[in-house]
Amino acid sequence: MTLVKTLASVAAGAASLFAVSLAGDIAACPDEYPVMASDYVESRLDDARGARVQITSEPYRVEADVAGHDGVEGWGVDVRVRSRLPGGSYGNYVGYTVIFVDGEPVALCEDTSELTRV
Repeated sequence: MTLVKTLASVAAGAASLFAVSLAGDIAACPDEYPVMASDYVESRLDDARGARVQITSEPYRVEADVAGHDGVEGWGVDVRVRSRLPGGSYGNYVGYTVIFVDGEPVALCEDTSELTRV
């Protein structure tokens, strides 16, 4: 089930990236970016029960190569995630960047082949 959820999330992100690559303007990062970033990260975890997501930055402009689309412009928001390990204990916090394009979270930094702060 988690694999299906992850694949659906990546497919939706890729579709958004394609649509935005055809447009020229960069939409503003949404005001509710903290909730949207947390929800997106949790949707990508194998087991999100008890996960803790902390927003560690304000949105900043980025350019990324994601899912075969080079130079996609959007917004980055840095987060730290702490989730349960298979044994039930918590691991250390791990840092990620959530990439917003056209007002939607579409990828994590690990999905990019290159991520540049603009």
